[in-house]
Amino acid sequence: MWKKVSVPVLLAAAALAFHLFAGFSFIRSAAATYDETVHLASGYSYLRTGRYVMNIMDHPPLSEMLSALPTLALKPQAFTGHPYFANFMPYHYGDLFLYHNSVPAERLLNTARGFTFLVWTALFAGLLWLFASRLESRAAGAFALCAFAGMPVFISNDALVTTDAAAAAFYFASFALGWLFTAAPAGGKGGARPWLLAALAGGAAGLALVSKFSMFIVPPMVAAFWLADNYFWPRRKTGELLGYLLIYAAACLLTVALVYKFDLGLYWAGLSATLGRLDAGRSSFALGRHSLTGVWWYFPSALLLKTPLLVLLAAGAGAWGLLRKFRRDHLWLLLPPVLFFAASLTAKVQIGYRHILPVMPFLAALAGVALARVYASSRRGAWLACALAALIPVSALTAHPHYLAYFNQLSGGPSNGYKYFVDSNLDWGQGVKQVAAYLESRGNPPLVFSYFGVARPEAYGINYTPLGLVSNADLRGTGAQVCGMKEVLLAVSATNLQGTYYPDKKSFDWLKGREPAFTAGYSIFVYDLTRDAEGLERLAGLFDREGRNAEADCLYARAGK
Repeated sequence: MWKKVSVPVLLAAAALAFHLFAGFSFIRSAAATYDETVHLASGYSYLRTGRYVMNIMDHPPLSEMLSALPTLALKPQAFTGHPYFANFMPYHYGDLFLYHNSVPAERLLNTARGFTFLVWTALFAGLLWLFASRLESRAAGAFALCAFAGMPVFISNDALVTTDAAAAAFYFASFALGWLFTAAPAGGKGGARPWLLAALAGGAAGLALVSKFSMFIVPPMVAAFWLADNYFWPRRKTGELLGYLLIYAAACLLTVALVYKFDLGLYWAGLSATLGRLDAGRSSFALGRHSLTGVWWYFPSALLLKTPLLVLLAAGAGAWGLLRKFRRDHLWLLLPPVLFFAASLTAKVQIGYRHILPVMPFLAALAGVALARVYASSRRGAWLACALAALIPVSALTAHPHYLAYFNQLSGGPSNGYKYFVDSNLDWGQGVKQVAAYLESRGNPPLVFSYFGVARPEAYGINYTPLGLVSNADLRGTGAQVCGMKEVLLAVSATNLQGTYYPDKKSFDWLKGREPAFTAGYSIFVYDLTRDAEGLERLAGLFDREGRNAEADCLYARAGK
């Protein structure tokens, strides 16, 4: 058996090596994304003070504390005596922690990112190998790792200090371990210990609950799966199964209690607050359309355009193959992603493909199953399967190292991504470093910056005056004077270009027919308007709208008005 799968295993090892290279390349290239300052500062404050205060109504603490753990060795200041901390101002506190600390911002953030990336990569890889190899074959496990390693959504989101990767990992773990429990012989025969598997599955569900509030669905789902599985394919007596369910529930509850230091009321308060916000909706942009309450096709479209096509095709073939030769075990690989994805169709908050990240490891496993079956079919099939597995990372490389902005060939690639989706699908403020490098190549001229994000542009050497900023941080610019600019450069984040959070969604539509002088990581566009009279007049109008008449008058004068 081992000799037959040696090539897939070698491919998996090479794919994981690529994954590590790509992830650390992304880490080095990306400035702080919108929520990272909050997550990192909150997690560090929890570790230092032992109190859950700053961000606890928005997110459970586990993932934030895990990401902040390696920064303890750097001994940054916690600023717990600052008014931002005392007054529960998470974005201001996050900005203070990252950009005004005794430890340089890059070192502080990237230390947390590197550790986070390694943890989630190891956990996803281990779970995929366990699930796919036990459910299908070792070849399936190896090919599942190939699919996982070449998916940009994992390369980018696993490397960020957010809660998305943790939730997806423990969602996947809950069902993988839940399936292992059902596959264990009744009564613990053959050396299997169903009670231990039930406890491990409960622990995984508890870890999901303390990673992201949306994971509250996991325990009832796993319990329902067990009951339905035993009803249609009886293997255990009802009383025995109920006993295991009690073990599962106890392990889940104990895990939550331990992380929350036995203050379960705090968990329920955070969950209630989060569910209330989700029901309110949020501005979003998709395929040229703006919405406040969401559209059912948002996530299907994002899945279609932001997932490597080979992974989509292989996962579809894997699902079809499992249905054709159906076993009850296959439901554990098919139903969890389908149910989660179906629930996402009703979401009112639609700001990123990352919100369906829990679906992605199942797609990787299904792709592994399909490729393994092709591999086993014939000598020609073996060559084809290996070639397809090796090609998956090639698609990801089209966005290197800007993997957060990845779009597949159906969209025309990452350079066209902003036409379809923005916000955390493409533009989360991470492109500031590339803007700074471009300006440096031009002698560091000042510019007008319409930025979406919380990373401080001045921390990367950008001299700017803000215009139409969308930020929860207090970004006021560096005092660059529009009237003194020798050349008029305008940088606009893709999210602002599409007017996502503006009352006037067409604020920057006049730029869409203009060729940018530079595009930073596919997410921030820099335009040279120096000799563009119409562009200068349009820009002046935006300053006028903000009541900044002096800047507007200078621009009107340059435009000849």
